[in-house]
Amino acid sequence: MNKKKLGIIIVVVLALAIFVKAELTYNPTVRILASVIDFSESTLNSQDYLAYNIDLKDLFRNYTNSDISYSGTAYIKKLEGFPYSISGTIKGERSAVQKKFSCKSDLDVLVMNVGKMEVYAQDQTVYLVMPMLGDISYGFNTGNDLFLTAPNLNNDLNRDWFHKNKGNIFHFVRSIKIEKSDAKYIDEDGTESSEFNITIPQGQGDFIWELLGMDAPDHDIKCSIYLDSHNHTRKITFDLSHKTPGAYISVFGNNLSTIEMYAPLPDGEQVTATIKRNGETDYTNSFSDNITYTSNNGKAYTIDCTTLLNYVDEGMKVEVSNFEVKENEKVLAEGYMKGKVTTKENMGDVFKNAGVDLSDVTVIDWKTIKNDTASFIDDVISQARENVSIFNLFE
Repeated sequence: MNKKKLGIIIVVVLALAIFVKAELTYNPTVRILASVIDFSESTLNSQDYLAYNIDLKDLFRNYTNSDISYSGTAYIKKLEGFPYSISGTIKGERSAVQKKFSCKSDLDVLVMNVGKMEVYAQDQTVYLVMPMLGDISYGFNTGNDLFLTAPNLNNDLNRDWFHKNKGNIFHFVRSIKIEKSDAKYIDEDGTESSEFNITIPQGQGDFIWELLGMDAPDHDIKCSIYLDSHNHTRKITFDLSHKTPGAYISVFGNNLSTIEMYAPLPDGEQVTATIKRNGETDYTNSFSDNITYTSNNGKAYTIDCTTLLNYVDEGMKVEVSNFEVKENEKVLAEGYMKGKVTTKENMGDVFKNAGVDLSDVTVIDWKTIKNDTASFIDDVISQARENVSIFNLFE
């Protein structure tokens, strides 16, 4: 090969390399396609990935969206206004179809059994039934659906699915609207990413809605994706304003290790739930969880805990440790619990199985409790001491 031909080949190769580099750097469509490939080849195989080692199809279909039963033990080592630890057994059921939940506990203080406490829920209302306090019962209307369902995946979201649908993905990315914005996202490791706003027009993405087991939406879907300089996805945010103005779901982190769900509430209030995967092990699924409810009276109620989840033959083993409930910076309760969750067929009515009738329970608007929580707790304790003499022993 003479020098002239060799020189031409080198120039062509360099030109192609520059072109590819330019496309990967400046062409939004090409960058999104590159990020999909990177996600299937890199993120899915990372132990930091939120759903690593978890079969989402099984989790959603057989646990989140189905009828389940659970049993275990709980330990409360600190409870505001009560100087002794509490331990006991718990068991109950949850039905997504019935939108009902039951939890019955048998509690011990020191060496004495102090009786039962039960929690129920239906639709938007939580019920607290306390035989241990002389059958005191309350219902609280939260104004929010307590039984949200997850997508019923028809396929596992894995590398094979991406490989089988590479043609669908290619045509899909070319048909959607992609616009690069000036917004930046700085990850916890200091990496900067650029935002690309994506609009999925109504009628596009049939293979995605089939994967999610849901009907195609009758409106456009909007989301944003943040890519670093290597087209590695650092954050994805789905706008849920078509359901609740201002609501969103965001997944972020180097390998999408964290999910954040945010919803504004009436009267200027809001709730945020965050789940972060703690990687490093392939036999234990460990997560740090937080739920924060911010009221319009200056108070923030938080629940923090660490959750360990393991699949076993008969279902899932769950351990919740470092459980802490706070009002602003004031700790109201601390404890842990562990147990087993199993799918239950032919469950029957959840409330009937628990042997409870809630038809006569007075339902209190949550605003009443929120505006004067201290007075409500004092009233409950006063009634308990009138009904159950054993509590006077702990004075």
